[in-house]
Amino acid sequence: MLRNSAEATAIWTVRDYLNERARDVDRKYDYRYSVLIDVFARLLAEGWLALEDLAGLGAEKREFIRKQSEFWKRTDA
Repeated sequence: MLRNSAEATAIWTVRDYLNERARDVDRKYDYRYSVLIDVFARLLAEGWLALEDLAGLGAEKREFIRKQSEFWKRTDA
């Protein structure tokens, strides 16, 4: 990004871009117990997890995660 810009102020655009990407990663990989279901659903929607990877969870939770992943698929589409 910086190589393609002749303006010194482009550094701020790069900084903003990197900050946004860092926030995305922080949201995606939030390991607090209170949000794990949503994290699993998002990772499932993005293809990083399969339902089989969550075999240790109860059937109700897996089904809820599957349904939430459908929401993430629609949201990211």
